[in-house]
Amino acid sequence: MNCLVCCFLPLMLYAFYSRAFASHIPSCPAARNFRQLAAGNIKNISTEFCHNDRHNKKETRREQNHDTKQKLKKVPNITANIKEEIVSSLEHLFATNRPTSNDGVYELHLLPNSSANGAVCLDGSPAGFYLRNGTSLEKSKWIIFFQGGAWCHDEDSCYQRSYTALGSSTCLRGYLRANEHGGLLSSQVKYNPEFYNWSSVFVPYCDGASFTGYREKPLEFNHRPLYFRGRRILDALLDELLRRGIDKASEIILSGSSAGALTAMVHSDYIRTRVRRASNASVRVLADAGFFLDEPSFDGSKTMRYIFQQTYNLHNSSAGLNHKCLHAQERKRKYRCFFPQYSLPFVTTPVFLVNSLYDSWQIGSLSNISCICDFDTCSSAEKSFIEKFRKKTLHALRSVFDLKEIAVFADACLVHSQCPLNDFWTKVQVGNVTIAQAFVDWYRGQVDDRFKIDDPYPSNLTC
Repeated sequence: MNCLVCCFLPLMLYAFYSRAFASHIPSCPAARNFRQLAAGNIKNISTEFCHNDRHNKKETRREQNHDTKQKLKKVPNITANIKEEIVSSLEHLFATNRPTSNDGVYELHLLPNSSANGAVCLDGSPAGFYLRNGTSLEKSKWIIFFQGGAWCHDEDSCYQRSYTALGSSTCLRGYLRANEHGGLLSSQVKYNPEFYNWSSVFVPYCDGASFTGYREKPLEFNHRPLYFRGRRILDALLDELLRRGIDKASEIILSGSSAGALTAMVHSDYIRTRVRRASNASVRVLADAGFFLDEPSFDGSKTMRYIFQQTYNLHNSSAGLNHKCLHAQERKRKYRCFFPQYSLPFVTTPVFLVNSLYDSWQIGSLSNISCICDFDTCSSAEKSFIEKFRKKTLHALRSVFDLKEIAVFADACLVHSQCPLNDFWTKVQVGNVTIAQAFVDWYRGQVDDRFKIDDPYPSNLTC
């Protein structure tokens, strides 16, 4: 396992965490700037995959006006062969035909009455979810996994994103194949013996603000309405899942990676309250790579803080962030409730954090330190920043170390997301315990050793 694999995660978020996708990309995109990811990751892919006839949509690249095309030209090009392989991988992931076997297959369901109740993506298309039914013995046990993919924090990035799978359900295909999901989402016993046969929901991320926003009226940008309805999507999703049987659940795991992990943490108390009106299900969170730091980037700029400030204002995220946290903040600092270091002390749902002490996305993308994929090539200043990032992460985690309902698995791998990937889920260890085993032990009630903190890089040979 090398660092190059770890640095493919921004692209993998876009492609639903496919292991096959990671193996197809021959370069390290860790240094891709935030705006590119916020806008849908990659030039020339966005609208190519938004031609789903099932929604009778006729939007094509020709409908993007000249101004937008000029803006997209500013995004750095990637080589033709890389583009071809990315396109090929995405076509494989979003294949139109139904898989020949139903084993582990996720089927897309669009939320009913989306237009009426406002549960729509950035482009106004109906939001949806993928469902894989559990076996007869485990149908009362559910995993709800929220897709990641950063945030769009201004009109332009949300506009570009609205032409991609991170802003439109017209990009989604009807089925996701079983072999495209690993780790916690794997349907194979050898990788996921505790949860392989649970009912599983994969929630595509199409609102751009971790399902926190609500603006009643759309915002017009470049003659196109943009809808900020993340909280409405979440409400409609819960309504539909309750109708489909989660009201009879005995156990529920809320999970996600990156921005999806943030979604799971931010909304955990609300989701638990909604579900428990109908059942006595236990609800726990597995948050993978969602511990974003309120710390300056390599150049001294407060990039992450700026992103959350802008996202909060643009989407009106006061509608969806933890209300206790919001109440505790000063009026101009309520955006801080996006940061787990400030919001988790107000969360009552048990949370298991999985995070690298050297988060490759925060270091590579936000600070533009591309050498995170090859540490030995870093300058002395870059190495110093990376080494200090571990201390900053531990400092931010101090706010949760005294919380009885929180557990932490913090490794020294140069990675971002880990839990949806078989190799990381089953092989990365801290204190001779894998991520999977540490989570299962905690989930089953072993809380005495709930904080597993790794030694400094490069001590962990399992990375």
